[in-house]
Amino acid sequence: MSRVLRSLLTLKHLSLPFRSFVPPKFIVPLNRNFSFIFPTSLSVRCNHSNLVEPFPPLPQNPPVTKFPLRVYADYSVYTSKGVLTLAPKPPGFESKASGAFGVSREGYMLLQFAPSVGTEESIYDWNQKQVFSLSVSEMGTVISLGEKDSWEFSRKSAKPNSNGIEVRKVLKVEPLVDATGHSFSLSVYKKPATMEEIEENIYLPVTRAHLAVLSISCRTF
Repeated sequence: MSRVLRSLLTLKHLSLPFRSFVPPKFIVPLNRNFSFIFPTSLSVRCNHSNLVEPFPPLPQNPPVTKFPLRVYADYSVYTSKGVLTLAPKPPGFESKASGAFGVSREGYMLLQFAPSVGTEESIYDWNQKQVFSLSVSEMGTVISLGEKDSWEFSRKSAKPNSNGIEVRKVLKVEPLVDATGHSFSLSVYKKPATMEEIEENIYLPVTRAHLAVLSISCRTF
């Protein structure tokens, strides 16, 4: 039995040159007592000419963006009284003539307080935002606070601002009465040159779970 198989392959102006393949005799077993022997006249042929249209180039992957070694993300605590956001500010470094590196700017943790508007927990007045920064040693104090411990941090402007107002800030961290966490209260005292001192207060209760996350943020900073 002799049969010649011919196949012409055409792919959009693409064809291949003639090629023939003649296999040797091979046996195909059909069952235990019978087998079939193919003759050597079996051949396969395909046909295509030279390339007329080249293949399109493979798409190139975009270059991988180089990320910094460490990325610091803000963390916010939302309450019915307002929102407290922790923004890590890493230190700055500068190279010296000796080849070593020195600290050009100390790192700190920036606390941002914004009061809520009315009774809506999801609406906050960012125009009344107040900020307070914690140094590295002060972050260590917050981390080491126990369930019944409290601490007070204070800041005072070295000189009056452009409006002639002296600003003093006091941050108090105290345990809640029901022992479910700590309260963060920020008092801002503004003293105009010719007026009495003005006091603004923001009070935020922070649960133990949120306080644990704040402590971890300070530890990993």
